[in-house]
Amino acid sequence: MSQYFELKEKTEHGTERDPVWYVEFDMKKTGPRTCPFYVDRHWHPECEILYVEKGTLELEHNLNTILLHEGDIVLIDPEDLHEITGCSDDTIHHAILFDPKMLSTNNKDAFQLDIIDPFLSHELGFTTIISPDLLAYSLISELVEELIRIMKKHDKYWIYEAKVLLFRLMLASYEMKLFVKKNVDLSEEQRLGIDRYKMIQTYIEEHYRQEIHLEELAELIDCSENYVGRLFKRISHDSPIHYLIQFRIEKACELLKNTTMPVLDIALAVGFTNVSYFIRQFKEFKHTTPLKYRKSF
Repeated sequence: MSQYFELKEKTEHGTERDPVWYVEFDMKKTGPRTCPFYVDRHWHPECEILYVEKGTLELEHNLNTILLHEGDIVLIDPEDLHEITGCSDDTIHHAILFDPKMLSTNNKDAFQLDIIDPFLSHELGFTTIISPDLLAYSLISELVEELIRIMKKHDKYWIYEAKVLLFRLMLASYEMKLFVKKNVDLSEEQRLGIDRYKMIQTYIEEHYRQEIHLEELAELIDCSENYVGRLFKRISHDSPIHYLIQFRIEKACELLKNTTMPVLDIALAVGFTNVSYFIRQFKEFKHTTPLKYRKSF
C-alpha cells in the first residue's frame, strides 16, 4: 500500500494550471524495500497512461486480471478500479495522469461533440491494452514516448506541448477505433459491486480517524454486514476492518516521516485509542517499531 500513497501524494500536487503528472517507477533505483512493485487497488478522476519499459506487470482492471509485458501501453479511464503488481524486482514503467476536462472547451465543434463529450460522460472509454502487435501501436507509442520525454524535460513550455500531444492521442484513438462503449463487459451485479466497494473504501479513507464499525458501512450501502464483508473480501481480498488498520498505519508512516510528533500523539491522530495496540499493529505491518521506522529516514 505504501506505493499507492506515494502515487497518490505525487498526483495530488497538480494544479488547475498544470493538470498533467508523471511518475517513473524503476525498481532498481527504488531499492529492495519496495520490491517487487505494488500499488494497491484504487481509482482516481484522472486518466492514466502506463508504459511498460522493462519486465512484466500484472494489472487488475475492473476485476479483470491482465499480464503486461515489455512495450505494452495501458490506457485507464477515469474512476476505473485498478491494481498493479510487479512480477519481478527489476521492472521499469512510466505513469502519466491527466485530467480529461483539460481537453474540453465551450465550443461545440465536431471534436468536442464526437470525442470529448462522450468520453467525459463515460459513454466511451479507451481500449485498455495497446500491445506491439496492434496496428495502432506505432502511432500511440510514438505519442506516449514523446509525452514521457516532455514530462522528463519539464521545461518552460512543457504543459503546452503535453496538451497538444494529449489532443493528438484522443484523435488517434478515435481514428484507429480504440474507443469502446464503457463497461459492456461488466454485468449489472459487477458494476453495482464496484460502486459499493468504492463507497466503502472512500468512507474508510475519509473517516479513518474515528471509530468505524461494520454496521455503519452496511448502512452506507444499504446492505447487510455479512454482504459488506463478502463484497470487500471478494474485491480486495481483505476485510474492511483490516484495510482500515492498514490505512491508519500508512497515515502514521507519513507523520513519522514528515513530523516530530510523539508516537502517542501520532497513534491518536490516525484513529488508534491505545498506543500499545498501535505499536503491535505497526510491527505487524512494517516489521519494525514506529521509532525505528522514523530513524530510517
